[in-house]
Amino acid sequence: MARAMSTSDTITPRDQETKAGPVDGRHPDCTGPLLHAVAGKRPTSELLQLVTILNGRDQSSYAQQILNTAATVRPVEDVAAMVPLLSDDQAADALHAAATQRGVEELARLVTILNDHDQLFYAQEVLNTAATMRPVEDVAAMVPLLGDSPPAHALHAAAAQRPIDELVQLVERLSGSPDATPAAQQARRRLRL
Repeated sequence: MARAMSTSDTITPRDQETKAGPVDGRHPDCTGPLLHAVAGKRPTSELLQLVTILNGRDQSSYAQQILNTAATVRPVEDVAAMVPLLSDDQAADALHAAATQRGVEELARLVTILNDHDQLFYAQEVLNTAATMRPVEDVAAMVPLLGDSPPAHALHAAAAQRPIDELVQLVERLSGSPDATPAAQQARRRLRL
């Protein structure tokens, strides 16, 4: 049976330097299997405890890498539960990673969960990033997934900030959609040039 980590189990920066290389901020990218294992497999409470320890030891870049990886590989329910427990900056960065790297269906589910739990600020963070940074095809695919809900309205408003040529492409995609769902029709009306 695994036991909880205590402060006596931690490695000091000097110990870590001799075992794993420098700890002065000039570290190699640590996105390997260990990071994925920690971010994706550890219980959320232990993950947040590790982030707290790293933040307290001026290792916030490692903490953020773990959080960003967790936001992209953990179930969206875990991500939605985790972000309110983070600092605003760390939550925003993690949600940015999720919004740019997760599948469209997962993003729509994440936004819905955050919205249902009155985490509107975080839902808006995901929508703003997705609407402005994802390919036009992805934004068009999110529209019917969100339906005619407040998150869908927020997605439309954020998408309207795109360059005009991309906005035209988005309206065309929504107009040319074979199923022309009511949500797509509503989005097309909101985005009409």
